[in-house]
Amino acid sequence: MQFMATTYAAPALTPADAGGAGRLRQLQDEGFCIVPDMAPPSLIEHTRACAERAIATQDEERLARTRSPGTLIDSDAYPELADLIGNPAALAELHRMGFTDIKFWKAVIISKPPGGPRLYWHQDCMLWQDPRSYSEVPGMIFLMYYLEDTSRHNGCLRLIPGSHRRRLGLHDLGVAHEVDINSMENSGDPRFLDHEGEVDVPVRAGDLVVGDARMFHAAHSNESDQRRTVITIWFYPLFSGLLEPVQSYYHSEMHRKHAKWPADALAKIAPLIPRYAGGAAPMEVHRTPDARLRAG
Repeated sequence: MQFMATTYAAPALTPADAGGAGRLRQLQDEGFCIVPDMAPPSLIEHTRACAERAIATQDEERLARTRSPGTLIDSDAYPELADLIGNPAALAELHRMGFTDIKFWKAVIISKPPGGPRLYWHQDCMLWQDPRSYSEVPGMIFLMYYLEDTSRHNGCLRLIPGSHRRRLGLHDLGVAHEVDINSMENSGDPRFLDHEGEVDVPVRAGDLVVGDARMFHAAHSNESDQRRTVITIWFYPLFSGLLEPVQSYYHSEMHRKHAKWPADALAKIAPLIPRYAGGAAPMEVHRTPDARLRAG
């Protein structure tokens, strides 16, 4: 079923205060915002220990398959991440911005080793069939916590502000996380190049980057002698307003991926667990926007 933007009314967001309104405005205009000091040192250390244990499980073959991004380790086997996923300070900031009914899919441990190359330009939206993906209200957002201070030297985030709401040539060059681009089989692929209007986003360990999944982002190479690790968490605000097949998909995927988490870990993220009781079949993943996303 096709939904045209002219027939769709995006849900209303009501920020709690001026600070929340300002961050919401930046997220909607540019595709991201930064909230400083969202994870205290104790939580960063707890998460780093989990990340190091996960990274140690990666063999050379698996690392070669994800040479460009670095490790891509899902949260399935790491219930220790529940403390970061359910971080009350971060959830309170999302509520200040007007995001309620927030549900969780997964977290990913992404660690770029010393000498790790650039991450390619990509956007991560998987629900381009949902009309909300063509509105000012994101259906899918990421929260990034870097476990080290970042700079251009050690592979900080880079992004293209505003790319979440307009079509770029990058949209037609391929989708995220395919084997050939992850393994960097063709280092001359234009997705590894500089892009007009890109900005660097260096942050301190414990700062929070909130991003729209539709925004093109990448990362610099890690020229330091230490790992650069980020935990990316995927959330779906205003979940019950998404198409039912979308709700069905993320309900089934989250429960499947975290089926072995112990009860105490699940309790830490209880309000974030998606619940869908309808009869819709899970969606087919759509990683590329249709004609409703236009240039300009």
